[in-house]
Amino acid sequence: MIDKLAELNRVLLAVKELRASDGVADIEVVIEYCQNTVIEARIPNHQLNIEFAGQIGLLLIVDNALKLTDDGLGFIELNPSPQYDLSEEQKRVLLRTCYLHGALRKEAMAILKVFSPGLGTDVFRWALYDSPPLPYEWTAEHLSQLGLLERRDDGWEVRGDYTKTVAEFLEEGEGWSEESFREYFQEKQEVGKLGENLVKAYEVSRLLGMGRAVEARCVRQISNLRVNAGYDIESFDSSSPAMAYDRFIEVKSARGRKLKFYWSDNEIKIATKLGKRYWIYFQGAIDVAKGVARDHPILVNDPVNSILGSGSKFKTTPQGLVVESDEKGKPISA
Repeated sequence: MIDKLAELNRVLLAVKELRASDGVADIEVVIEYCQNTVIEARIPNHQLNIEFAGQIGLLLIVDNALKLTDDGLGFIELNPSPQYDLSEEQKRVLLRTCYLHGALRKEAMAILKVFSPGLGTDVFRWALYDSPPLPYEWTAEHLSQLGLLERRDDGWEVRGDYTKTVAEFLEEGEGWSEESFREYFQEKQEVGKLGENLVKAYEVSRLLGMGRAVEARCVRQISNLRVNAGYDIESFDSSSPAMAYDRFIEVKSARGRKLKFYWSDNEIKIATKLGKRYWIYFQGAIDVAKGVARDHPILVNDPVNSILGSGSKFKTTPQGLVVESDEKGKPISA
């Protein structure tokens, strides 16, 4: 595994500089270019750095050809100088999209699970002499470079502003995979998956419109990871310096325009727990053939109060509620 995450900038900038008109760069040329750029008197393993960039989705590697992915291009944009060291925005994106979820989530979960709150505090610590063995030690170094961990004389400590983020990450657990719930996903309708994709795009656009580019890049769908979570998408209300999700969205989708959906007991339970951080986005007027929706989604915040306490019509079922209303989403063309 690579020693220094800042090497990602050297590799990605080299690919950008050397790519041909089709966006492809030769791997040997990129490695030679990087070797001629000495930083901090270090000569790292550039082949390893390239492979790591491919592992986390910043580079597409095919034989001896390298190409920046959309995520890779976006990552470079967060380093406008350009500089060798990671920018704060790059650190936040890597932390959320690669370690707290993404390619290295398993390693981050394994290492943070052996941390424990200090006596009388909420600070998460790992101590050399009285904590379980530390797996994936390179992950601790990476999380330190990204600002989540700080080294102490006897071990590691989670930075105070990331305490809540880590606590919520650990509460997620390993998650339930798509394979574990194959039967559940077989029941998912095509319109439901499309609705989730459309709502995620809506969330990204909403945050970009607020000038929150980093948060927009970190919006994620979790329906394939934890189908029992009680919601489908994790997002942000606005700015989140510690990258802690604070908007949890259950997506309801339909071909029709009128608001109508089934609300399960588990979803109601999670909505009750999360309160004003929980949202239902009803995405109606979906055209499956074209992969689009004709209406903007209807956004319902704190539905335990705004729906259960409203005058909307309900049909009770043994498992939950069927929520109905004459409300329609605003046409996108309007």
